[in-house]
Amino acid sequence: MPTSKQDVEKIQFISGGETIVGLLFKPTAPASKRPGIVLLGPFGYVKEQSPAEYAARLANAGFVALIFDSRCSGESGGMPRRHESPANKIADAQAAIDFLAQRPEIDPARLGALGICQGCSEMIAVAATDPRIKAIALVSGQYLYAENLHKFFSGDGPTLHERIARGRAALARFHDNGHVDYTEVVSLTDKSAGLPWPPIHDWYMPWTTEKWGKPSRWENRYTTMSDAEVWTFDVDEHARKLKTPTLVVHGEMSDGGPEAAEHVYALMPAKHKKLHIVPGIFHTRFYDDPLVIEPTAGQLADWFQSHLV
Repeated sequence: MPTSKQDVEKIQFISGGETIVGLLFKPTAPASKRPGIVLLGPFGYVKEQSPAEYAARLANAGFVALIFDSRCSGESGGMPRRHESPANKIADAQAAIDFLAQRPEIDPARLGALGICQGCSEMIAVAATDPRIKAIALVSGQYLYAENLHKFFSGDGPTLHERIARGRAALARFHDNGHVDYTEVVSLTDKSAGLPWPPIHDWYMPWTTEKWGKPSRWENRYTTMSDAEVWTFDVDEHARKLKTPTLVVHGEMSDGGPEAAEHVYALMPAKHKKLHIVPGIFHTRFYDDPLVIEPTAGQLADWFQSHLV
């Protein structure tokens, strides 16, 4: 992760009554007021993963970038731990925008949003309803709509409908007696894992020990009842309302292939939008591969500089 041109400040803000812990990446060069970017990461992420990679590069390009652990994960508060909720992440991102807009180094008229993987679906919902967001960028999106998710879970493991059903059953048990069921995020042997593919497993598993020389707060589990909400989220209804200038960057082998990105892109009524399909690139290479992130971050910086004026 690049560290040459930014200061990193640990911050806290409140969302839904919970303390959210984040990192604010700031350029070291003096300036009066700067544009600010709020980031959301992949399914089950913690802030030190791909969000930190992009935040550092955006700070190097002159932006103030805010990354955070969504409630119930990492250093942030909230129970049950490792619960995945698009509604909560959307609310947390809106609270992050509130926080960023009040910072003395930020120009509140120049705020942007960045989604990575599943964070793309959630950030679309944020930007579609929050006029403070003047530009949005979406990188290697996991676009949550039924047709894409049916394909996503078309292998040997549980189908989309079976995953939703197990999530609803787990949610009923939680409401009945407070018991929390957990499912692995990744696995090489268990096809019922949340993301049951070897390349995804191989990317995530090093985070169970340490990264960047520090203990990782990422856990290879999420609440099973999350399936009831995550896999029923419909990004289409939000994309149809998105008028904010939007950049979509998607790998040829990112989730859903070009078709998923093209599907969501076509729904957006934004007058200023751009779609870039990167040939031959797999989904997680956008997470921390410098050969992919460097040119992608350059595109993001150009996009935000053009629209956060």
